[in-house]
Amino acid sequence: MVEIERRKLYATDGFTCLAGWGRGVHRWSDIEARSRRNLTKLAAVAPQVLARLITGRLGVAQAHLLGRLFKTPRVGQFVPLFIDDFLDQAAQMSYADFEQHVRNWRLLVDQDGPDPERAHRQRGASLQFSDHEFRLVMNGPAIDGVTFKALLKRFEQVEWDLDWAAAKQEWGDDARPDLMRRSSQQRRYDAFVNLLAHVDLPVADTNTDDVELDPFGDANAAAGGAADATPPPRPANGVVTTVVNIVIDINTMIHGLEELFGGAAYRRTSPPFGARKAFCQSLDGEFISPKDAALAALYGKVRVIATDDIGRPVKMSKIGRLFTGPMRDAVLMLATRCTHPGCLRSVTDCHIDHLTPHSAGGATDVTNAGPACSHHNNWRYTSGARARLQPTGRWSTHRPNGTDIAPPD
Repeated sequence: MVEIERRKLYATDGFTCLAGWGRGVHRWSDIEARSRRNLTKLAAVAPQVLARLITGRLGVAQAHLLGRLFKTPRVGQFVPLFIDDFLDQAAQMSYADFEQHVRNWRLLVDQDGPDPERAHRQRGASLQFSDHEFRLVMNGPAIDGVTFKALLKRFEQVEWDLDWAAAKQEWGDDARPDLMRRSSQQRRYDAFVNLLAHVDLPVADTNTDDVELDPFGDANAAAGGAADATPPPRPANGVVTTVVNIVIDINTMIHGLEELFGGAAYRRTSPPFGARKAFCQSLDGEFISPKDAALAALYGKVRVIATDDIGRPVKMSKIGRLFTGPMRDAVLMLATRCTHPGCLRSVTDCHIDHLTPHSAGGATDVTNAGPACSHHNNWRYTSGARARLQPTGRWSTHRPNGTDIAPPD
């Protein structure tokens, strides 16, 4: 395909591009045709992509992902400059982690583009009815989405507890999650309805003579800071509040403040790769605009943490007992999913796993902890497997004999 593109051989039969030739001659789908065209164009300027692909050191899905990134407006031109770093990351990460890494890199590089502002401008909601059903569609900035996700998750847990109690009563010791009376989608819907039922509308107070506003609150930041985007308190009693953790490095935070206030504060540009790369995201890895994160910090609180050379939080402004409170949040910042290779369980659904078990003398400290789903947490304990955070920032899982179960390519 690279040679066909170089010599434009498809033009002989009237095709204007490689994608059209593939659709017409080889019956490729449109998505497949465009994906192969993009990869071909990337391989023409970065032949190492093709070299790794044909020798099996780069997955096909990862290669096509890089091809799509290369054709992305505004940021695609920078992909060849970082292609070796991308290829090294692809060899170490699962596809899900690599896809998230590519997405966050694209958004960080394009942070001066239209996306963050467009999300604010084009926010909206539509409510549609048909027969006995309705459909609610909402779109808006990611900062609002992660806040809503955290709040809804609390109400989902309430619905899950109700179903589990009913299952235990009906099935006793034979109760299993698949015997629960509602599906996860049904519980999420009921949780949303329950959330709405607990909303108390604020009463407008036009008398502001005695109101003193402090727009800066407790805004403080340090390297590897985590901002708690807490909604402003409502005047009504009994309103459920929640805390959203935004993980952000100091240089990105300063850049967000510059965007917010138009200042020219000094900042060192964070590299786009490596353990100390720039980041601004929720605990589950959803990208947050640095400007939105700075705004959330000003109206909420910033939890100050310090990190070691590979990004592990080692000190916090508050210390919790066991893996709870701030210490639990610090451990969750180490990954966006369960640290077992291939597991897609979100980090906020994970347990905190002692890397060296407590029974073997392992300390209850963020340097000896990592997120793991309930299954892999128990599996590691019973099998004797161990998880480790490598100096490159990659999580690895090792058998009792010390071998890596999913070594880098």
